[in-house]
Amino acid sequence: MAAVMKTTHHGGCPHDCPDTCSMVFEVEDGKLTGVKGNPDHPMTSGGLCVKLKDYEKRHYHPDRLLYPMRRTGPKGSKEFERISWDEALDEIVTRWKAIIEEDGPQAILPCSYLGNQGLVHGLNGGDAFFNRMGATVCERTFCGEGSCTAWLTTVGPTAGVDPESFKHSKYIIIWACNVLSTNLHLWPFILEAKKNGAKVVVIDAYASKTAKQADWHIAPKPGTDGALAMAMINVIIEEDLIDQDYVDNYTKGFAELSERAKTRTPEWAEEITGIPADDIRTLAREYASTNPSVIRLGVALERHYGGGQTIRAVTCLPALTGAWRHVGGGALQFPVWEHPYRFDVISRPDLIPEGTPVVNILQLGRVLTDELNLATPIKSLMCWNTNPVTQSPETDKIIEGLKREDL
Repeated sequence: MAAVMKTTHHGGCPHDCPDTCSMVFEVEDGKLTGVKGNPDHPMTSGGLCVKLKDYEKRHYHPDRLLYPMRRTGPKGSKEFERISWDEALDEIVTRWKAIIEEDGPQAILPCSYLGNQGLVHGLNGGDAFFNRMGATVCERTFCGEGSCTAWLTTVGPTAGVDPESFKHSKYIIIWACNVLSTNLHLWPFILEAKKNGAKVVVIDAYASKTAKQADWHIAPKPGTDGALAMAMINVIIEEDLIDQDYVDNYTKGFAELSERAKTRTPEWAEEITGIPADDIRTLAREYASTNPSVIRLGVALERHYGGGQTIRAVTCLPALTGAWRHVGGGALQFPVWEHPYRFDVISRPDLIPEGTPVVNILQLGRVLTDELNLATPIKSLMCWNTNPVTQSPETDKIIEGLKREDL
């Protein structure tokens, strides 16, 4: 019997997650037999979340789509037949040419998101093609766009504090982020900081796994975090807990912020957030007087009306206290700013014809049911790397729209 050829290969998790776990793939005779975390990686240290521990089963799952399939029955019947790639491409091209001839390229809508993080075939993989075609532009703002815009306009294009530096922090605020479940490789650095005397405060509307491990869990009413942040700013300024030198030399707009915060007292915030005014004062005083202090912002902060302004208020806090001066001080939002992506080259927005309509993926259901009364109704949806029926709002409308015989 021939010997089994066993090899190992290294890679990274492609999921939409800030951790990007380093992975080891175990292969026998050319077949993937198992995956595990890479124990030698300095950040992820051999850990994998439950979604990845049996990745080989997903890789060979009998329901995994490997070939083009053409529908043979009514929509929703799940009746398909396998066809060749040439047949699939020819049919798509033929039907698109007919749509463009009759209605124009705006009748075609690309729809994608972060099912896989690859730049070639991921979120932005088709942008240049569809922009050159003149297809309707689909804004993909499921996650992070409000947060990133607020971060850029308040802090700038920086990732902020690197995760490893959290071990040097003495006061850690985890704000609307369930680290243990969604950013698990940050947690060991937080634990190391705790062993060195750091206090961990979790601000979250519900008692998450992370909140239960905190020294102090503060639970504001959902969507009121901005009021809490403004009240903290009020206390820090009114009690002269700011780092005046840092504010004078490294910030802009302090006078305007100070004026705005005058009426945002802890008592004002208590009525909105449900957090006692005394607790707000204690939080602000502890945060401002303990350095290095750091804030880990979760994407959940953006997910309500005015969420972007909430992010802006929270990111003003480390600037007021001069937390950025210290190793392990400041704030951490997304690590995306560390990567020199040239999205202008990847997506080629310069190819978009003037006057091309733009729709938001959050309103996909309304687009497909023509509730938005677009000048050119959508006649073809190119969908990849996302499943709108399970990942978008108003899924009943999406299903209704997908059933259209003219789509």
